[in-house]
Amino acid sequence: MKIGILSAMQEEFDLLLSEVKDARRTSLGMREYIEGTLYGKDVVLVFSQWGKTASASTTANLINVFKIDRLIFTGVAGGLDAQAKIGDIVIARRLFHHDVDASPFKRRYYVPLVGADGIASDDQLSDELSSAAQKFVADIAQYISEEDRAEFSLGDVAVHRKNIATGDQFIKTDDVRTRIMTDLPDMYAVEMEGAAVAQVCWEHSIPFAVMRTISDTANEHSPMDYPKFLDRVASIYSLYIMKNYLESL
Repeated sequence: MKIGILSAMQEEFDLLLSEVKDARRTSLGMREYIEGTLYGKDVVLVFSQWGKTASASTTANLINVFKIDRLIFTGVAGGLDAQAKIGDIVIARRLFHHDVDASPFKRRYYVPLVGADGIASDDQLSDELSSAAQKFVADIAQYISEEDRAEFSLGDVAVHRKNIATGDQFIKTDDVRTRIMTDLPDMYAVEMEGAAVAQVCWEHSIPFAVMRTISDTANEHSPMDYPKFLDRVASIYSLYIMKNYLESL
């Protein structure tokens, strides 16, 4: 089994890459794909860059060139649900494009071949990833310093299986956040790649899961120290949750 691991943030990719053994590098489509072993499993690791087009292109290469059997996407997201807290983990149940609108030809959020009801992630893979995340959360004090847990209020981290909205914009105003929540009321988080990755995997019958760490609240009150959060929190989440997952196989 060969597992594709896709990251949209350089910090997460770099930390995962540091653990890859017997790395072999292939440059394709302005990306570098790293084949090797990670915690004893065959993987292909790649930094996709941001946005739907970049992640879709990268996913297609993982499937058609590198012949992966399953794909896991890891990254950060803005919280939409009122209960979403910075540091929480959401593993997608379904993913929706919140910026698709071909009306009046089709109803809003309709995606060709897919429809308007989003794309379901693979249940077994998502459940396995959720278990790995729960194990990480139980031991979080081993991996995130007390100082960083206090600074980012990581005292009661939760793992969710919820819906995620995707669009090619960083959500930073209440107006846009409210529009998404009104039109797609079951969304827990918002990001810029997941639904595109999901759509390509679905079209090729590749099992996939999308895991996101909540980094902000998708409005004017979002914290601005993203580099610190990515370096000290999100990248560590990704590394050790992936470690738990791979070692459980």
